[in-house]
Amino acid sequence: MLKDILAHIPADDRDGGVIACAVSAARLFNAHLDGLSGPGISVHPAIALGASSAALAITAENDPAVARATAALDHLEAAAKAAEVRLGELTVCDSPYPAHQRMAELARLYDLNILAQPDRSRPRSGDAVLESILIQSGRPLLVVPYIFKGALKLDRVLLCWDGGRRAARALHDSMPLLQRAKAVTIVTVNETLPDTDRLSSTALSEHLARGGINASALRITAEKPEIHGAILSLAADDGADLIVMGGYDHSRLRERAFGGVTRGMLETMTVPVFMSH
Repeated sequence: MLKDILAHIPADDRDGGVIACAVSAARLFNAHLDGLSGPGISVHPAIALGASSAALAITAENDPAVARATAALDHLEAAAKAAEVRLGELTVCDSPYPAHQRMAELARLYDLNILAQPDRSRPRSGDAVLESILIQSGRPLLVVPYIFKGALKLDRVLLCWDGGRRAARALHDSMPLLQRAKAVTIVTVNETLPDTDRLSSTALSEHLARGGINASALRITAEKPEIHGAILSLAADDGADLIVMGGYDHSRLRERAFGGVTRGMLETMTVPVFMSH
């Protein structure tokens, strides 16, 4: 089960998409919810990690970045209270460590981290934190599209599978979500394994059925540069509420240089994506 969730709230969260998704997820799983805002906040000697609300209030008068982060966390607190969700620490991440590294370290304590998809048309200084947490935390992420509004739904889940270790990690990390889904579609791209192979999508559907998860297997074909687009098209056609996938099957440098499924998905996703590395 998911018992501890950390919501990474952008300091300038314009539409509250991460907040709504995080609060609804915490309510769905009856989980404890903490909030973290940053980076992109200027370092100030009056602030330490986990500083008191009084210290934040004093500093916020002279630091607009801190004021925005504090306001975002206030929004989370109000939403959690309205939904009767247990809310714990609200932290502005401002530490002597590189902010991305510190946020990845904090993420390791949680069953799930919820973050916003970077919007390339409106870049934030903290956009790169998603990649840092995915690679360095060892914990799963739920990435919320910047166009997403409302509560998290888990009726229909699209599970991406290639038999690899990252896909296996995502599969097992996402079990609490899959168990709540009404329908799970296992999608493989260019799968060549026969049904009898123990790593095939058919074998996986049988494995999930033994755990009480209703899953069907669907094989699609796509050229490598179009794999993420094919998955998103399928998600739209299937009315999927969530996509589950492994993150960065190749090195990050290779994905930056030549593109890849993870980077393509992060740039064009239209529904929440659950990722593990």
